Amino acid sequence: MNKDAGEVLVSTKNLTKKFGDQFSVDHVNLEIKRGQIFGFLGPNGAGKTTSIRMLLGLMKPTKGEVKLFGKTFNENRIDNLRKVGALVEAPSYYRNLTGFENLKLSSKILGVSNARIEEVLEIVRLSEVSNKPVKQYSLGMKQRLGIALALLGSPELLILDEPTNGLDPSGIHEIRQLIKRMPKDFGITVLISSHNLAEIEMIASHVGIIQSGKLKFHGTLEELKGDQKPRIEIKVNNLMDAKELLLQQKVQARIEEDMLLVEQPSESVSAINRKLVSNGFEVSHLVETVQTLEEIFLDLTGKEGAI
Repeated sequence: MNKDAGEVLVSTKNLTKKFGDQFSVDHVNLEIKRGQIFGFLGPNGAGKTTSIRMLLGLMKPTKGEVKLFGKTFNENRIDNLRKVGALVEAPSYYRNLTGFENLKLSSKILGVSNARIEEVLEIVRLSEVSNKPVKQYSLGMKQRLGIALALLGSPELLILDEPTNGLDPSGIHEIRQLIKRMPKDFGITVLISSHNLAEIEMIASHVGIIQSGKLKFHGTLEELKGDQKPRIEIKVNNLMDAKELLLQQKVQARIEEDMLLVEQPSESVSAINRKLVSNGFEVSHLVETVQTLEEIFLDLTGKEGAI
């Protein structure tokens, strides 16, 4: 098998899902290559889970195509899914059984050894509590057990749908550190969905942003940061007159709260400052900033969703 980093493990072509007249996923084109941690971002209800269900063959698309490892489900369904581990929504387990016993049940289906169970318990750092009933686990430990179940079959692709939902900061940190190790330490490519930009920014190499079923961005985090737009924030006396002066001189300015904002200025900060001061205005604050990733995300998603 080709193990090159350029190998495309996941691709979709015009992937679409309609429920009645409503588009849940609307002509989405994704491409995820080997070795990536791909962050699938969007507000709750944007179409992330529906997309993931179609990737896993759990839901049939209304239109479009899914390929895993270069093959459609019709061509290679069983072999494709053998290479995939997934945690979609809450993990399933037996509360009265231990962590080891839960994995043992799945190992019989997958045909893997006790040594592999011990291995994945070590990966998710549950070895010390493997003989405790799952009902005694914290929420974070239960999520890590869910990831252990997804890793049991030695997948090449790991798909995680909102794996940190409901976790406290400590649990989120544990999951984040675990995911970051996957490509380098275990050769596993990761697709992780989330509505939390800050979380994805810390772990992902590539990002897809979806809103109302439509893919708004697909690329690297660096490319997303490249969309950051400069602006100048100005505090000046007599805001209305200062704004009119700048507009007359072809500088597009608007008032926001107690400041003038110049978006994507065509002139330097010093030139704009000079225009104001030479016309008798008192400038008390003037600084050039760029959009944060959070602001870009909010622009792309129509100011909706948690960050």
